[in-house]
Amino acid sequence: MRVVPLEVKYPQGAEKMLIRAVYGLEVPSGKLPLDVGVVVNNVATMTGIADWFDHRQPLVERVVTVAGPGIRRPSNLLVPVGTPVRAVLEHCGGLEEATREVVMGGPMMGAPLASLDVPVLKGTSGLLAFTEAEARLPTEYTCIKCGRCVEACPQFLNPSRLGRLGRAGRYEEMEAYHALDCVECGSCSFACPSGIPIVQLIRVAKGELREKAAR
Repeated sequence: MRVVPLEVKYPQGAEKMLIRAVYGLEVPSGKLPLDVGVVVNNVATMTGIADWFDHRQPLVERVVTVAGPGIRRPSNLLVPVGTPVRAVLEHCGGLEEATREVVMGGPMMGAPLASLDVPVLKGTSGLLAFTEAEARLPTEYTCIKCGRCVEACPQFLNPSRLGRLGRAGRYEEMEAYHALDCVECGSCSFACPSGIPIVQLIRVAKGELREKAAR
């Protein structure tokens, strides 16, 4: 066993980024880490495996970070899987009156919840409560072709082109530009000065391509 210190850089924790940083290996387009002889597990997964072997305890709970300007008492909690999000938030003192949105996951890759009655899942890492200031969508302008999204992409894709193709519904062409290799980290949208929701456009396209492949 060895500890490898890495640069603090988002999205360093993504599978393909970790493999590149630790082993200097590239996972080929359309392939999985196992195809290059690597398995990536996070601390929570390894803890769950240890609990099973040591105590025969299945994965029935996980650590969830509850944070954001809209939560009264930010906390890190060990939460039973299946607990309603509403109950978790109430345990943390409830939401501030100014809260406008609750996101399941992280600030870059999380998804806003349509209901607080959905359960905590085994993959729920965090719950973030945002006020109007954080939840407000930026005004969208025309792409100025500055290239910032290309510079930000850890997968060396062309998010600008993928976004334009996605908006036009030209999903087959997106596949030719390796849209399925996108890890949906959100760096492109964050870097875009025009406020274009690039990662959302790519995410929709990936869903359409996978649905088509499953038919």
